Amino acid sequence: MLSAMLILFAVLLGTDVLLKERVEEELNPGEERKLPGGKVIIRKVYNRGFLLNLFDGRPAIVRGMSLFAGGGVLLWDCLTFARKRNYVRKLGMTFVSAGAASNLFDRLARGKVVDYIGLQTEKKFLRNITGNLGDLYLACGSALVMAGELLFAIFHGDKTKK
Repeated sequence: MLSAMLILFAVLLGTDVLLKERVEEELNPGEERKLPGGKVIIRKVYNRGFLLNLFDGRPAIVRGMSLFAGGGVLLWDCLTFARKRNYVRKLGMTFVSAGAASNLFDRLARGKVVDYIGLQTEKKFLRNITGNLGDLYLACGSALVMAGELLFAIFHGDKTKK
């Protein structure tokens, strides 16, 4: 099980890192390319802060908090994978870890995160948001972790009660 999750982690991380590299090489800031269907847009946007550029003018804080959060994810991985069962939680943590590692790598190597996925929608707020696969991994992984916790509680109950 662990080896399958490590392979999945490597594939997810590698895919996002390679796509970021390709966007860096092929697109100019502000340039947009629509994917077939027209709903997904590829564009190059730099995020020096957190979500929605929070703290973008404070790089030392952003870097320190990113390292701290990355350490927390690593610790949670160790605790999660040391336990038996709860494969949904483990799958979720694999996605969370890949997203966190990709964005942390970007932040440490470039000093910023390369975002490249936008949506063509009527809602201006959503249209102005640009993310990357790592962000999607974090969102999907978090949902899987929560689902895993819920399923574990339903099927295994609280073993501390007597």
